[in-house]
Amino acid sequence: MIALVAAAHLFLFPWPDGAKALFMLPSEGESACGVGPVTFGPPDNSWSSGSGGAQVSCEFRQVVQPDSLMPAWLDAGKLVPGEVTWTLQGGGSKGTGHKATLKAEAVALDALRTGPAGLSATAAKVRNNVRVEVRNRGQGPVLIGDAVAARNRPDDSCVGAGPQVLLQPGETLVDTRPGLLSKSMQVWAAAFASPKSCKWLEVRRR
Repeated sequence: MIALVAAAHLFLFPWPDGAKALFMLPSEGESACGVGPVTFGPPDNSWSSGSGGAQVSCEFRQVVQPDSLMPAWLDAGKLVPGEVTWTLQGGGSKGTGHKATLKAEAVALDALRTGPAGLSATAAKVRNNVRVEVRNRGQGPVLIGDAVAARNRPDDSCVGAGPQVLLQPGETLVDTRPGLLSKSMQVWAAAFASPKSCKWLEVRRR
């Protein structure tokens, strides 16, 4: 078990239809595709809860830099500050256990930004994939789902797989997925105000 204290975060979202917990967990430089099983509980180990983790596809990767953080969403339930353990999936990850002690950080929903101001983007071709980077140069956090390169606003619903990462000021979302890229394409990011309420933001490439 590898103990990690720095970088990891636990955010609580008090959605009206049920509170959710977003764990942003370090991949520790491993070439993982996503977070596997997550377990959490109080320091005295009087109880524990968690999730088995959904199977991930290595065709799609999302990580938040500079700390190589990957998301895991769970029902908040009776979540209290304490110890969190998790493993990583895919991409050559050996499934090594990781551990951290986290304090929950409440997210003020009215502080979530849903506009493109302060966001900048780059996009590059990496073999058969497109690597999109969205940097938050603004003053507040942005809850983002997909980030893709396209000539026009995507026809697909911005809801997609739902919100994925809470991008804090100074952080960069790296979204890598199969696709084509040309100089005329801009980056489109799905910004969420709630689990089912979002809009596509055009983030101009630098």
